[in-house]
Amino acid sequence: MKPVLLLVDLQNDFLRAGDLEPHPASIAAAAADLLNTCRTGAVPVVHVWSTVSKSGDNRMPHRKKNGDWMCLEGSAGHACSDVLRPHKKETIIHKIFFSAFSTGQLDSVLHELNADTLIIAGVHLHACVRATALDAYAKGYSVVVAEDSTASNDPVHAAISKRYLQERSVIFRSSDEISAAIAAGVAKLGELLVDTELGVVTHSSPQNCERRWRLAAVQKSDIAAAVAVARETFEFWRRVGVDERLRLLQAFGHQLLQHESALVDLLVEDIGKPVRYARDEVARAIALVDAAAKQVEPEQDRIPEITGFRRAPLGVIGLIGPFNNPLAIPVGKIVPALLYGNAVIWKPAIPGSRIAKKTAELFAIATGQPKVLQVLCGNDQTARQLMAASDGVTISGSLKAGRAAQEICAAHHIPLQAELGGNNASIVWGDVELTAAAANITEGAFAFAGQRCTANRRAIVDSSIYDVFLDQLVMASRRLIFGDPADEKTQIGPLISSASRNRVKAVIDRARAAAFTPSGKLDRAREDAWLEPTIVCCDDPSAEIVQEETFGPVLVVQEAEDWDEAISLCNGVKQGLAAAIFTTSPKRIADFLRRAHAGILKINSSTANAAVDLPFGGWKASGIGPAEHGPANREFFTRMQSIYLA
Repeated sequence: MKPVLLLVDLQNDFLRAGDLEPHPASIAAAAADLLNTCRTGAVPVVHVWSTVSKSGDNRMPHRKKNGDWMCLEGSAGHACSDVLRPHKKETIIHKIFFSAFSTGQLDSVLHELNADTLIIAGVHLHACVRATALDAYAKGYSVVVAEDSTASNDPVHAAISKRYLQERSVIFRSSDEISAAIAAGVAKLGELLVDTELGVVTHSSPQNCERRWRLAAVQKSDIAAAVAVARETFEFWRRVGVDERLRLLQAFGHQLLQHESALVDLLVEDIGKPVRYARDEVARAIALVDAAAKQVEPEQDRIPEITGFRRAPLGVIGLIGPFNNPLAIPVGKIVPALLYGNAVIWKPAIPGSRIAKKTAELFAIATGQPKVLQVLCGNDQTARQLMAASDGVTISGSLKAGRAAQEICAAHHIPLQAELGGNNASIVWGDVELTAAAANITEGAFAFAGQRCTANRRAIVDSSIYDVFLDQLVMASRRLIFGDPADEKTQIGPLISSASRNRVKAVIDRARAAAFTPSGKLDRAREDAWLEPTIVCCDDPSAEIVQEETFGPVLVVQEAEDWDEAISLCNGVKQGLAAAIFTTSPKRIADFLRRAHAGILKINSSTANAAVDLPFGGWKASGIGPAEHGPANREFFTRMQSIYLA
């Protein structure tokens, strides 16, 4: 193999545009790491820059129409950041249009290098990266896209482009995977060009990477077979009386209770969840069964005797589960879906695969209906294929996963329910009891290493108490118990993987702010997936650490000079799952309830956790489609059907 790294349009004007997803600081750092690995590994590097000459005005027609002078030659915007700056011997290719091949110069460079494989990083995935990849494909090159080193200002279009390119043999891998392969040698790099759909899924225990398990991963034919079985089973299951469906699902809840210990052990071992929170998750799963049962209407399946309407089940539900609550979140979807007459196929996150298998086993024992709930283990490709074949999709995951689901469901006219995480803020005002508020917020931020969608990511503090409250946060953080998840006292264990730990640590390191770890309790011998709770003081509301959900043990503290600024900071992120206010003022509470842009609002408690019988759903980028739980269950898992009788 003769690989070449192409860095496409990683220029200041593109990275400073402010509309990229993911955050430009993240992709620049990932691309810089990949660039350094290629240099060390003697992989040639070609920089591809959009270049506009003012004297000749060679802009693309749409840029002329819009009066856009981005990447004007010689300007600061035309250059790239220091970490991406070309070395003297590295080639720079200047282009006007989308593809790096558009001028013909790249063909000559690659021919001289005897290249046969292109590794592409840059922006925008839906435009210049896509055009370059397709031209490379047409010219016979193997193509690997460094996924976390690419971004787009049109994320749904980017998700479409990713699927489109994957269907044409373009491989997407993380920069870390590519770097590791380059460091291991060219033969190892060749393994990246093999589609990972087949084979097995593997996972290491977050506590001890030497403890690993493997499960067979499904193939495309397995997915088609499972959907066929689910469709046949759906026709039977929808005719089972609602009372009988309810009885069987309550028996499932009893099975969960009887096997609590085994489920808790799996949660502790496979995802590193502290045992106290693992027990809470099993209890929540059982409570969700009971809560869904209370929403069922005895007459829901009856055909009206006069002209009227009913609610009909969707059919086969594709459920894409998360790693952080691999039992409770799926159960909260499975039970109402089945109560309303649907069949379910569950694709768990890889770390939750054994938990899903165990849960499905208990369901089959309780109900005698193993085909009503099926589990398919696999990777992202498995999830995409399942979603495309379903009649309804419910997913809990990252914003990136939600974008992929959104484009698939839109293309196939499939109803979508997506819970996509949060960047949740608590406003703390000067009239509140600070010690209790600090204890509440730090537990909400750091418990389970911050791996909760409702975790308290940000604290927005009244400037009159800022310094005092910061001291309270530090003291409260030091009281939290950091250690072995199997220990009854532990509140903070490891992250799900060393890769997750490295990602969160990199965001902290990039923060242009004061970041500190209050506890200092981490044993350096066990750093693999472990990260100490970190408090970051940041006065830049546009900073990556403020704008992005870290999904780790990080609490960002922002100072508000007045109430209006506090509300602005609270709403000043793209996510909108949960928000909280700590105050004794009825007037401020009323104003907060009127102005906060989030689907879940809390008064004098942190953003973490939620009731099982109230709708759970985010606004803005935190959700797509109807909420989960409570009365929202019927809204998603059934649809209106009018019936006219002559």
